[in-house]
Amino acid sequence: MKLLASTSAIGAASVLASLVFLAQPTWAAADLIVVNGDVRTVDPGKPKVEAFAVEKGKFSAIGSNKEIKALANAGTRVIDAGGKTITPGFIDGHTHLAFGTDLVTGVDLSYVPDKKTWLEKIKEADARMPKGAWLTGGGWDYTLREGKLPTKEDLDAVVPDRVVILRDIDFHSAWVNSKALEAGGVTASSEVPEGGQILLNDKGQPSGILLEGATDLVEKHRPVPTDTERREALLQTMKFASSLGITAVNDMASLAAVHDYAALVAGKKMPLRVWYGFFEGDPKAIAGAVKDRDEVDRIMAASGEAQKKGPLLKLGYTKSVMDGVLSTRTAYLHEDYSDQHGWRGKPFETKEQLAAAIRASNENGFPTAVHAIGDGSVSLVLDVFAEASMPRAQPNRIEHIEMVEASDIKRFKDLGVVASMQPDHATGTIGKYITERIGEGREPRAYVWHSMLDAGVPLVFGSDWPTSPLSPLTQINDAVFRESPFGLGNGPWHPEQAVSFDQALYAYTQAGANMTPWGKQIGSISVGKWADFVVIDGTLPDPLDRSIRQRKVGATYLAGTEVYRKPGQR
Repeated sequence: MKLLASTSAIGAASVLASLVFLAQPTWAAADLIVVNGDVRTVDPGKPKVEAFAVEKGKFSAIGSNKEIKALANAGTRVIDAGGKTITPGFIDGHTHLAFGTDLVTGVDLSYVPDKKTWLEKIKEADARMPKGAWLTGGGWDYTLREGKLPTKEDLDAVVPDRVVILRDIDFHSAWVNSKALEAGGVTASSEVPEGGQILLNDKGQPSGILLEGATDLVEKHRPVPTDTERREALLQTMKFASSLGITAVNDMASLAAVHDYAALVAGKKMPLRVWYGFFEGDPKAIAGAVKDRDEVDRIMAASGEAQKKGPLLKLGYTKSVMDGVLSTRTAYLHEDYSDQHGWRGKPFETKEQLAAAIRASNENGFPTAVHAIGDGSVSLVLDVFAEASMPRAQPNRIEHIEMVEASDIKRFKDLGVVASMQPDHATGTIGKYITERIGEGREPRAYVWHSMLDAGVPLVFGSDWPTSPLSPLTQINDAVFRESPFGLGNGPWHPEQAVSFDQALYAYTQAGANMTPWGKQIGSISVGKWADFVVIDGTLPDPLDRSIRQRKVGATYLAGTEVYRKPGQR
């Protein structure tokens, strides 16, 4: 970057002393300029500006309206933002787009509080589906209203003749009908994987709720979609993400799913960037994935998309899971659950198994992301990182960290481990089950975003969709205000752990980019970076207030090209 001392190359008379430009030998007119914006750049050199210019898909200048307007000619597209807030494209630091396609193509019950409405939506979805197709999706949360789990009889009453399998909001349980139990051959005596459970009713029969790995008893019989069907569902899901302002994700699913993304890259259809992690604990399989990484890189290079849009896809890291969730008491704690004495959960893997997976990952150039929710699990994972991690280009990380010992926060910093956390996971528990599970004495050690920042730990925010809302604006609201989205509790919950808007925005943009090899190419509105940005449909006040809850994304741009516009938005 350099400071331009004279504007003769673009025919302007004034000296643009405060304007930052993309270093290049000659100056051409901008392809696109955006003026009259409330631009929050996430660039420490110029954190807030009025305008910016884009040339060949990259930010070429940021500055005042007057300065940027001087870069236009007759061929420049000019966007007048009308004072609306503009941010870098949001980067979701933890999501599962490939797992969430069912919510887009099936039925989405997220944040619907009552069972009556669930059943209405399920019946509507059944009516539009072809005969024989499975009805999937979910997002249901039984704690919102009735406080008791639904049953197979509830589903049988509205959909008796097709398989229904609906994941809960945590994605750790499934609600199924009798047809699904029949398809899976599930009985009260069925053998389930370690950590899984078939809940039984008062007659000793499966109730219709399958926990953790028990869901596989049904899922493994699911009809296999064609490549075309699967990739179309993934594309529709990515377009949904674009509508929420997301331009990049740290995504996590099976190794096979990355090849669906690669096919979309080859077809020049990708509307966002994907840093991809795959679930795997077998050291041999991890080593074998190097071939998949090379193949994805080859497809990316052959597509020519990198020259026009920048990086779009990389098979980058592995994912392990060490425990479950607090809601179903499957998270692993140091001490007993406050509402279930004698039980503190248990790890899903041994220390030796996790160490072997981390070592194999790092040796093969894959950093590792480990799901650890309970404080016992977090401590265990840090122990293993201390013993088994190897040098690598990108950092290892722990996902969720819903409880953590104060002494372990320092270990994150000392070991160079990133804290990847999800704001709605905290607010979604307020007034529901968090105090019952861990007691008031342990609450100060739950969802400690601010403590992580105070300790100098890199903090990355994401959604963990489909377990919580994919919308970054919703997640940022939760991070700043720490209030129940359902009006439960007594206002902000442990507000000492809330973060500022600027901190939340960084955690939802540049921090996510820094997990990837692309940290110097995306993540902020900075000269030389790819022009990924979001136009909000209004102006966010500074300091932020709760009006953010009414705001939506007006438009989303990837490499300077519009990939979403809100209907009716000018």
